[in-house]
Amino acid sequence: MSSCGNFTKLLVILAVFLSSTSIAKLVPVIERIDSTFNAQLSNSSITVLTEGPQGRRRIPEFTVSIQNYHSVSEAWLNGKLTISTKNGRISQPIIDTTVSFCDLLQNPQKYHVMSLIYFEIRRYGRAPDRCPIAPGLYVYPNVSLKRTQIPSFLLESNFVVEVSGTTGSARNQFVNVKAYGSLKRF
Repeated sequence: MSSCGNFTKLLVILAVFLSSTSIAKLVPVIERIDSTFNAQLSNSSITVLTEGPQGRRRIPEFTVSIQNYHSVSEAWLNGKLTISTKNGRISQPIIDTTVSFCDLLQNPQKYHVMSLIYFEIRRYGRAPDRCPIAPGLYVYPNVSLKRTQIPSFLLESNFVVEVSGTTGSARNQFVNVKAYGSLKRF
């Protein structure tokens, strides 16, 4: 009887230990974004919004505004994710991939990480769902990545995400974005 009681206590202690770690969620926190856009193709901006309540753990939000001047029938995105350790040592990129944006819209399941970001951003505004992408204004205010499901094998660390885009047969670059941040447990 006492061995059964000890086993039950062990299960309860184990359950408490596991539940406290599973509550914490790994969230990408973007601290700074540098972006350039080709003025012949779009008038766009990405701005990090840092104002908010002081003294509380807050996930900064960002606003994306894209004024597309021309119809886009083919575009490629190159995405690179580099993780660094807390002491600042940069590692090799975890992800370095180039995808067809039109194929991403048609078959998002093929591009797991890129589609996670696309699905999260489109929660905040009207997003293209097929090609060709019509000219127009696309605005995504107060975007937060706190709902993004981060792979569980990653640890708290600093990161740099680079996304560059090219379009047309001449492969004109239309965007180059670098986001700096950290993966934190909340």
